[in-house]
Amino acid sequence: MKLTLLSFILSLFTLSVTAQITVTNTTFPAAGDTLKTVFDGMPTGIIINPNGGSIDASWDFSGLQGMLTERVFRPASEGDAFAQFPDADLVLNVGIAGENYYRITDNNFELIGYQGPDPANLGLNLPVVVSPPIVERRAPLDFTDSYTTEGAVVVAISADDIPGGVLDTFDITPDSLRIRISNDRSNFVEGWGTLTIPGGTYDVIREKRVELTETHLDIKIGSLWLDVTNAVGFDFLGVDTTTTYNFYNDNSKELIANVTVDNVNNDEVLFVEYKFNDVTTNVRYINNGKPDILAYPNPAIESIRLEMMNLQSGKYKVRIYNILGVEVWNREYNVNGNRIVKVDLTNFRKGTYLYSLDNENGKTISTKRLIVMRP
Repeated sequence: MKLTLLSFILSLFTLSVTAQITVTNTTFPAAGDTLKTVFDGMPTGIIINPNGGSIDASWDFSGLQGMLTERVFRPASEGDAFAQFPDADLVLNVGIAGENYYRITDNNFELIGYQGPDPANLGLNLPVVVSPPIVERRAPLDFTDSYTTEGAVVVAISADDIPGGVLDTFDITPDSLRIRISNDRSNFVEGWGTLTIPGGTYDVIREKRVELTETHLDIKIGSLWLDVTNAVGFDFLGVDTTTTYNFYNDNSKELIANVTVDNVNNDEVLFVEYKFNDVTTNVRYINNGKPDILAYPNPAIESIRLEMMNLQSGKYKVRIYNILGVEVWNREYNVNGNRIVKVDLTNFRKGTYLYSLDNENGKTISTKRLIVMRP
């Protein structure tokens, strides 16, 4: 009897192991692929660790909704800046003036550079080499796998190319500026089970990724480079930590879900991007690549997230007006492509409002309606 019971337990263990999938490099994007995902910037009801764990778990994200985005991968040779990245295999258009260049190996799908807005939002369009490259996907990927990756960017900008007013920040006019960005990622495949999203249920493995990005600013005086990161007030400088959970399936090139959580409380979900399964009832907005702004949820109760998208590098102002046209709220932001901000509405009365996005010349890019409700 003991032998029979032991055999039964071992058979159950074997079944649980074989249920875990292996993600291979066949899921890496290829030329001609169009990947469709939906971004929910204010998800509700998402439990990141059902029943307190992530082993043989059943995640239910079926209530997600948001903005549909398509990413079209092309041969790198078709990119405008291919000459700057001859080792690239693929190019992906991002925003209105950017291109990402990727290299594919047997084990890695990695970002090796981009052509687009400079990291400091100075209004420059530059080719930027990422060396070492940033590993976006890795294969094969199995439960309990762990690995670390490092990426780095160094961008030097001559003082002659820097827009007027920026150099006024410094007591001494530098000859040039240098932006140094390091990107360190720790990845651990710590979960497996099934994940339900709008339109389907998938076998998945889950990878937890903790990404540390550190940005420094140097100025050059004569032949000497000085680190002035702590001496200036630029908001893009310093250390930023991002924690995400990536849900992979072995037959999908899109991630089934990419979940960004609060760094202090990992159970608090901030954003979710998930695979689009032609469930149009869950799509509230289609990103057509044009400059725009979107508030969600809408109607709202206590807060909203405003997503500014497809914008050229620069300063933008967001305004909210009441139904009489009186401005009740405004903020100014530096935006380089896309940016998401959270707005507290607890002091707003119930009713209809308008929100708008203006560029630094005062031209209104978009105006939309916002409904504020009270329980």
